[in-house]
Amino acid sequence: MDSEFTNGKKIVNRSVIARAPAKVNLHLEILRQRHDGYHEVETILQAVSLFDEVKVTLAEQYVGGKSDIEVSVRPKEVVPADETNLCWQAAAHFCREMGLSGRLLIELEKNIPVAAGLGGGSSDAAAVLMSCDRLFGTNLDSAELERLGTPLGADVPFFINGGTALGRGIGTLLMPLPRIRTGQFLIAKPDLKLLTNEVYGNLKMGLTVNVSKVNIAVIKSILARFPQTAWPGFNRLEEAVLPQQPLLQRLVLQLREEAPVAMLSGSGSAVVAVFGEGEDISELREDLVSAGLFVRVVGPHTTGVQVGDG
Repeated sequence: MDSEFTNGKKIVNRSVIARAPAKVNLHLEILRQRHDGYHEVETILQAVSLFDEVKVTLAEQYVGGKSDIEVSVRPKEVVPADETNLCWQAAAHFCREMGLSGRLLIELEKNIPVAAGLGGGSSDAAAVLMSCDRLFGTNLDSAELERLGTPLGADVPFFINGGTALGRGIGTLLMPLPRIRTGQFLIAKPDLKLLTNEVYGNLKMGLTVNVSKVNIAVIKSILARFPQTAWPGFNRLEEAVLPQQPLLQRLVLQLREEAPVAMLSGSGSAVVAVFGEGEDISELREDLVSAGLFVRVVGPHTTGVQVGDG
């Protein structure tokens, strides 16, 4: 046994802090429903500079046994601070898969709205995986971290590298695209939570199998001049959401009149509109805030989760 361990424990008390970005979908086609209940998708994912902060502390490392994981959340009760929290699940999953254990303290500061289609929970889970990798010194590469994240959620692997990517399969088969580096991403969300499984359940696919729409060569050339009105992306889930949510429908239509690109992000309820770098959108932003919406204007984030010493 390592001499640093006493009674099977080693005091560590080391912390790291991770910035976990949100994502928006710039395209989301649902190709078909699989026999396991998941849906095959084709999506273009973009990380944006709206961040949750995740501090992970490895207080003690154990020789064996089950890890002791504690989660605290600010603001309180935005998401649960128990075993249903994706941060808790990510830490437990990492320790189980790596054959490691210890006492882990996770402090989560939520800035990304929940149940909004912005991937906050998945990004937080990716942040915990990357933080545990740093704290335990396992030195996993990106591909290994993506594989580790896949069972936690379809969006988790994306946040390992972030940037701009094409996602296929259930969204976990990722292909990097030319990174979007400019543009103003206006994110607007009414006080409305939409559950992903319910949204997909309302999508009337029948026996339809949609055909892949993304031509990689065309998309790469358009991304070089993004955003522009020729953008071919759309969100198929709008068919399931907007007819039942008049407020969201009005918001999407309003933003489409203002921006070259505007659509529901993921399964909603956030809507993203992308404007040119120098365009003055202050009046639009103020109008949306006055209407009681959560509004942020952010830039593209060219990487994924960023982990630094705490």
